Amino acid sequence: MLGPGDDKVADDFLTKAAARLRDRTGADLTLAGQVHPRTRTLTIRSVEGARTDACLGMTTTPGRGTGGRVVALGRHVLDGYGGNSVGTSGEPRQFTCSERVRSVLAMPLRLDGRVLYVLYLAQRADKPISATTTNSALRYVRQLESFLAQTARKHQTGAPRRWNVDERALVQIDRELARLSFDIARRPVKARIAAIRDLLADSVLEAMPRPEAAYPLTRRELDVLGLVAEGCSNAEAAQRLAVSPETVKAYLRNIHSKLGVRNRTEAVAVARRCGLLP
Repeated sequence: MLGPGDDKVADDFLTKAAARLRDRTGADLTLAGQVHPRTRTLTIRSVEGARTDACLGMTTTPGRGTGGRVVALGRHVLDGYGGNSVGTSGEPRQFTCSERVRSVLAMPLRLDGRVLYVLYLAQRADKPISATTTNSALRYVRQLESFLAQTARKHQTGAPRRWNVDERALVQIDRELARLSFDIARRPVKARIAAIRDLLADSVLEAMPRPEAAYPLTRRELDVLGLVAEGCSNAEAAQRLAVSPETVKAYLRNIHSKLGVRNRTEAVAVARRCGLLP
């Protein structure tokens, strides 16, 4: 899946990712874009909840606009278009596809530290995107990054993917729940179905096998160590993972203990020698 140059597979992946992001967060609008590997130009390939098709095919270069800044910075950016930007530069940006949105959260999907895709969620209401919505979206993106890493590893080694659960059965259950949701008018029931679908999606993503290694680091510890290897501070890693800096420190203490090292530099070096990090 997601083989190099396979635009059809990439579009299918982005369409599903944008749809699930909208379902999960309740955003008015979600978009997904692909980053060109050479020029790093971002092109919008999928839109969910849009009033027109004007957003499809839009492009932006690194550093320009919300998505371009995500590509340049390698981290999420939150912008409010009704007043001041809440991103990194303090400069208001315009969302130019006539959707009348008031706030946008854009998030990178990375593989080996390189931004491959950008996911957006946008709200038309005057109130800003909440911390709860932001955290939920960032958790989902981290899961997708794990999925991309596993898929890339499969293509590199040629080894079949092994699952701890029956993936096909879970996907079929999700499809049946989606059909059922269309037939039900009561909002509380729809909300419960949506929650069950989120649990199923989490189960599939979490069931992916971890890389075998001499050191039993958890998936979350690998996430933390990967961000440290990218040069993130504890505060930056906490922001990317949607946790507190104290939680990141706790993960690092566990990592140091398991790897038998004294600091983060040694931890990254050992992890790379063991194949835990690229």
